[in-house]
Amino acid sequence: MNRCTLAVALALIVAGAATPALAQFPISGPTEQPAAFTREAFATPYGRALVAEFARVLRTDADPACLKSKAIAADQLGTRGETLLIKWGTRTMETAGSYVDAEAYEKNFPGSAELKGLRDKPEVKRYLEIERPIRLAKVLDFIFEQFDRYVLLNKIKFAPVSPEATGNDDLLRKNPSEAAADALDDFIKTNKSPEVDRFLALSEQAAKATQGAIREEQARKVGPGTFYQGIELDLAELCIGQRR
Repeated sequence: MNRCTLAVALALIVAGAATPALAQFPISGPTEQPAAFTREAFATPYGRALVAEFARVLRTDADPACLKSKAIAADQLGTRGETLLIKWGTRTMETAGSYVDAEAYEKNFPGSAELKGLRDKPEVKRYLEIERPIRLAKVLDFIFEQFDRYVLLNKIKFAPVSPEATGNDDLLRKNPSEAAADALDDFIKTNKSPEVDRFLALSEQAAKATQGAIREEQARKVGPGTFYQGIELDLAELCIGQRR
């Protein structure tokens, strides 16, 4: 299984042709629970590093007079910022997932039940454990990239956070995706498992079925505002305003 094919099987690309904002957004079909998934992503070492960077920017860009008037101490901003990220990150996942018609997905993909059953096989479970950091990192990158774009478009006084926007080498090194992909390559080479082979084949079919189940008329209108419209109110509570 080469990495190009592997990427399709892992990412379950959503609306790649319909809208750049949703391209390569990773979900595990219609069954992934957004709130639990988002919390898991932010609890990873990469997630913690991004939260710390978000908190640093928050402390730098928050208006000092506003913080004083609201009696918000600088050391409280990290916790409050994380709460904001989880709230809006969950909303982002829920919104992206809403563009997939679950009934159409099941209709397009007759192998759905078999795919779910394979997830309980020991070798497939191990494969998914190795793959999980890639999926979690992709969601984190999506959440922060869309946030940065929304901030830029709406002239909010908040410096970029996502490694894509900043080129932050430290954050880039903490992204586990490359190491996990190498581990997956090794796992596949050393474990000639019919169950894993079948799982990957069905996952690729599931990716195509997911694309076919996209509500395209809605998905074409997707942009950063789809996910973050209204976040200004929450940012204002943390003393972040618009640029003058």
